[in-house]
Amino acid sequence: MNSVDPRLLRTLLAVMRHGSMSTAAAALGYVPSAVSQHIARLEQRVGAELLSRRPGGGVTPTASGRALADAAAHVLAATADFQRLADDIARSGAPEVSIGVYATAAGRLLPTALAELRGAHPDVVLHVTETEPVHGLRGLRTGEIDLLLAYRYLPEDPPSATDLQIRALGREPLWLMAARGTGIATLDDCREADWAAGHLGTPDRRLLQRWAHRTGLEPAVRYETDDYHTALALIAQGLAVGLVPASVVHGWHDPARPLTRVEGIPASDRPEREVLAVTRPRASHPVVDDLAGLLSTAVTAISQQPQDDIGGGRRRPNRDGRGAD
Repeated sequence: MNSVDPRLLRTLLAVMRHGSMSTAAAALGYVPSAVSQHIARLEQRVGAELLSRRPGGGVTPTASGRALADAAAHVLAATADFQRLADDIARSGAPEVSIGVYATAAGRLLPTALAELRGAHPDVVLHVTETEPVHGLRGLRTGEIDLLLAYRYLPEDPPSATDLQIRALGREPLWLMAARGTGIATLDDCREADWAAGHLGTPDRRLLQRWAHRTGLEPAVRYETDDYHTALALIAQGLAVGLVPASVVHGWHDPARPLTRVEGIPASDRPEREVLAVTRPRASHPVVDDLAGLLSTAVTAISQQPQDDIGGGRRRPNRDGRGAD
């Protein structure tokens, strides 16, 4: 059997990722008929149906389709590693690195690290894509991404695959936030408050439930959103309280609606999320290693940064003149 055109494999993975040929076509920059032709050629090539068509244009992978997709991901990842090495040699060693990063890190962690990396490796060619970890892991496996910056709320959550190399960069605290002036200052004050949190089943919501069980809280989640900036806006209006990553809190700038960090949480019960650098085992490169080190430093800095001047207001000093931690 002759080799399979890698474009057909990429098309298959895109269709499975999006669950629709038309959506996959838009993502790939093809017309829908080209995607249909790619899938038909691939099915003819392997002699099996790979996708089950549903009314309305949706598709579901068959067992053969899932098996071929798993193999295709490994093939495309190996091809990407080979191509990157060949390109590095052709450019006399100037590396090219593709980075996937979640939204919060894109704004708070990555820019400083990239600036320092540029100083140490002025010839590096960088490609940065904002992506949530669940999507970034697919891109990592297919070779579209070399380094994925991801988060993990609970130990059992992805990424945890044995086919990937995972490096812990640090732990980012989740702060319990409230609007200043609402009278909410301690954990006990939050027992009767409305809460803003992610939807049921999301990692941050499951972390909230587990943490609340440990602390004896029963949060009344009245506002469900998977966008921390939306949650923080609701909190700033005095409508709710909620757990928010420190990096998001430090990005809040609204002097008219200052925030306060709720106190009284024991150090052993303070919620956190892991920040991770994920790569393919064979995609190791000094530039990737250096960037991971810089990101680790950035995570530590965010975690240790004091909660001064959030929203333009300063913290009320304690009796000894120091601001609350």
